[in-house]
Amino acid sequence: PLQKGQTHKIQPTKGTSIQQSFPSLSNVTSTASLPKMQLKLLFTTTALLSLTAILVRAGPFPPPAPTPLHLIGEDYVSSFDYDVVSALVAAGDYGALKEMYSQFWNNPTATEQGVCETSQASPPTKEAHGAIDLLNTRFTCCQWNVLHTQCSNLTNRGGASVGFCGAYKACLQCTPFAKDRMFAVAFYCALRGDDGVYRSGGKWMLDGAGPGARLILYHN
Repeated sequence: PLQKGQTHKIQPTKGTSIQQSFPSLSNVTSTASLPKMQLKLLFTTTALLSLTAILVRAGPFPPPAPTPLHLIGEDYVSSFDYDVVSALVAAGDYGALKEMYSQFWNNPTATEQGVCETSQASPPTKEAHGAIDLLNTRFTCCQWNVLHTQCSNLTNRGGASVGFCGAYKACLQCTPFAKDRMFAVAFYCALRGDDGVYRSGGKWMLDGAGPGARLILYHN
């Protein structure tokens, strides 16, 4: 035993190392003993794992794109000759066009009817025809606006626009279903202003696409 004030140096016996004398030291690894490349790999892996954990916690991920409830008017077949319509528009014969669509206009149903809202602020009828004709470029006319307005713009030409208001995800067949109804508004509601320009504005009510649902022809 050591007396007070004495020290004793530990000397391993011959053939015995410090690690053998103290086995627990052999399990201790210092990062200082690792090569620099291994240290970089270790830090990079740790950072990536931390980032992955953050992303998982940050969910939920964006929802999938909405799909239509059903396609209204998919079985509708038009009885109008659009080449004749275009020729009459080019000639400015809106009286003949009103007569052509009057039978369609004058036979409302429980879920469909037209409403004229033409004023001096309405778009020119010729531009309205152009905006409606652009519905040919779309197969479906859908209402994707989730805001309180519940209206989606469909087409524009000059100062005229066609829109659809209704239940979220409600969809119509654009051509010829929506096209004929908008032509009926454009031609039946056409009025000649003091400036000699024919203008059109109004809506076609479609309760089958939700309460208050309608196609609208308006000045953009």
